[in-house]
Amino acid sequence: MRRFDLRSLRFPDEDETWRSVPVEVAPFVFGGLEYVVPGGVVELELHAARVGDRLTLTASLATELDGPCQRCLEAARVHVVARGLDSVLRGDSEVGDEDGGDVYTSAYSVDVERWARDLIAAALPVQLLCRDDCAGLCPVCGADLNAEPGHRHDSVGSEDERAGGDAGSARGGGGEGEGA
Repeated sequence: MRRFDLRSLRFPDEDETWRSVPVEVAPFVFGGLEYVVPGGVVELELHAARVGDRLTLTASLATELDGPCQRCLEAARVHVVARGLDSVLRGDSEVGDEDGGDVYTSAYSVDVERWARDLIAAALPVQLLCRDDCAGLCPVCGADLNAEPGHRHDSVGSEDERAGGDAGSARGGGGEGEGA
């Protein structure tokens, strides 16, 4: 579901009601890597509280995001819990850009797809990892440091040895009996 019509809500004697709304969520690209909600759908719990012409909408969700670990590129699954509020007066969001382009509710219609996606994006950790202590990949050869915790490379020699020369001959001297 992309949009939810607020006029479909029926308020009983209390001034609160709620709906569980299935929302399709497009894949995220984060750090150049793609992450998806399993099944592509999340259940958004939409609570509405009414006072006169004003509605306070609360959207909450819990889902997971699957994709590659940002350190070792193995499969990662991140649990996401998010919640957001929108204050609606006579069918339109009260908060947003001056031009009205950044609101979730307009003309009694809630853009639940964009709201759910924004909630998930805001709740993501700084790095999406397979586990908190992921060691990542070796910067020299790309070996998985989780699988090989003791992985090492021999230390690289001095600059002269890497150039393939002898330290003494490279400076032009140092032999016995020269220049006496």
